[in-house]
Amino acid sequence: MKVDLVMWTLNGEKTLPLVLRRINQIIPKEDVNQKLIIDDGSKDKTINIAEKNGWKVLKNEGKGISDGANTALKHVQTSYFCSFEQDVFLSIDWWTKVSALILNVQGVGAACGLRFLPRNNFCYSIEPYELTRKDTDYYGGFGKTLDNTIWNTQALRLIGGFPKVNFAGIDTFVFLLLKSKGYKWLVDYSVKSLHLHYSGLLNEVKRYYFYGSSLPEIYSRIKKFSNIYEKENLATLFIRLLKSPVSSLRMSLKMHDARLMVCYPIVRLCWLLGYIHGESWQNVSRQN
Repeated sequence: MKVDLVMWTLNGEKTLPLVLRRINQIIPKEDVNQKLIIDDGSKDKTINIAEKNGWKVLKNEGKGISDGANTALKHVQTSYFCSFEQDVFLSIDWWTKVSALILNVQGVGAACGLRFLPRNNFCYSIEPYELTRKDTDYYGGFGKTLDNTIWNTQALRLIGGFPKVNFAGIDTFVFLLLKSKGYKWLVDYSVKSLHLHYSGLLNEVKRYYFYGSSLPEIYSRIKKFSNIYEKENLATLFIRLLKSPVSSLRMSLKMHDARLMVCYPIVRLCWLLGYIHGESWQNVSRQN
């Protein structure tokens, strides 16, 4: 299988050397057609690092991940392509296992593995705990991200490319749009890449707040073609926050990580506050 490799970047010099070196290590050179980085105006050494590692750098035609991903899609020449983020260090078995998913199963629009935070990250255990509960993921979105993914190019173009969103949640949209066209998005749960977030709790707070801000837009737009989030609203997030001390105790006992007693209720609070911010932003946008 010949593939194009694409990545969107912004000031990624801290993680990019490791990330690009691993990609070159695990994906056979003979399987790669072109390597494209879509840069969002980096002020550090990102472009220099990319070019030294054999990647062609193009300017994002818009701003942010949605536009960067669609800029990349315009230049894809192969039937399948891989997308990566600048801070995901791939598992050594990523290529062999994920490529097998998309080649050996009929009707697959996308395939990926999982990625986890470093163990010294305060919020490390949240995602491994979710993995233990993947069979209760009623929405079907667990593990589906854009950052270590092989795409069926025709399927992605059929749904109009990557949706434009104002906060986060592109992967959720793509998953449901592919599903509406009869395509599967498969995840190999045994492939565990490293998400290079060495940041402390404050930066994780900002990240989850950002995710929460995306929810009103996701819910309102997806309701136009799916009822999957019909019962999701501010009240459900508030109830989950109230339950979070009990949930965090159960999680910390199962994962043997007392940090969950502190970080999980904070994460739930961030989702709630972010949601309120996202609703306010939506209301302002409608008025304008």
